[in-house]
Amino acid sequence: MLVHLRLQPPASHDEGEGEGEGEGEGEGEGEHSEPPVVAVSQTGEAEVESDTAEAGPPEPSGSETKTAEPGLAPEKVLLYHFPSSVCSQKVRLALAEKQIAWESKTVNIGPAHQQYEPWYAALNSRMVVPTLDLDGAITTNSVDIAATLDSLSDEGPRLLPSDPEFRAEIIHWIDRQDQFPLRALSYGRSKGLVRWFERWNLKQKRKRLARLAKKHPELAPAYEAKLEDIEKLAQDSANRAHVDQLVDEIELTLDEIEALLEHRSWLAGDEYSLADTMWTAVLARLDLIGFTRSLSARRHPRVADWYGRLKARPSWSKAIRRLTVKQVLRFYGPAVLKTFALAWLIKWMVLTPLIYWLASVLNCSGS
Repeated sequence: MLVHLRLQPPASHDEGEGEGEGEGEGEGEGEHSEPPVVAVSQTGEAEVESDTAEAGPPEPSGSETKTAEPGLAPEKVLLYHFPSSVCSQKVRLALAEKQIAWESKTVNIGPAHQQYEPWYAALNSRMVVPTLDLDGAITTNSVDIAATLDSLSDEGPRLLPSDPEFRAEIIHWIDRQDQFPLRALSYGRSKGLVRWFERWNLKQKRKRLARLAKKHPELAPAYEAKLEDIEKLAQDSANRAHVDQLVDEIELTLDEIEALLEHRSWLAGDEYSLADTMWTAVLARLDLIGFTRSLSARRHPRVADWYGRLKARPSWSKAIRRLTVKQVLRFYGPAVLKTFALAWLIKWMVLTPLIYWLASVLNCSGS
């Protein structure tokens, strides 16, 4: 049974697509390089089975809201995700809290941009992670995925209790985090080499999406919509006044939560809930992109205590991940190397001889 909580249409920044976050453009337009498969046990421990999984992507099941058979526990819980994606973290937190066994397929949203590949665009038309496959029933929104997972297992805390007032407060704070402009902030607050890389990355995305729209006309509307989304992200993140306004909004929200936590133990009440699950990933990202002082005991003592308790939960270490050096090389290395190796070859095979030739001509003309 799929549970839909969203009270309003999803904002374009939802689903964690674009983190410092590692999005990048893919190399093969029609090919899919199969990611490693990770088997996660009921205890949440992960074991990499293979770096070269043989099976290809599943046949698209059609509608993104296809429902599972009611009353039947799924035989397969398969999550398409990326380690450092915010919304992937939200869903992995829910899986860990509910102690649900699951299979993992990593969709490389680094410079390889597997999320734009036709097989994944057919699976998830918004081309974001995560995507949940329950025996062929596809869910593509992180909030709906987490709510569905809560209904699958009686283990762990009840993330969406039946009490109407508590449930309404949970949904309110879920919607609040869903509106958080983390993607624009991640890009807008980056500096130095990271900022340069992200701008280069956005240019690569535009080129990639334009090529794919031409090559796959059946998916052109989805690719064109994604291209518009990328253009808006580029404009928003480059607008310093807009980014500063977003920073102010976040500070005001943290002030509001600080006051709220004076009268309750957790975000939506006195029990841990799905609101806390969602906000765990949000706070982790804020911490990563420069809001550490805002989350400190000196600035917001109750928020700092709440954040500390969230990090102390077993689900934190199983869900909140930063890329290791090995993963950075794996997800970013091939595409970046190919791009810059080509630039280097052009420089030394074309530009350098041209410069020497021009210098010789000038020397001759001046003699």
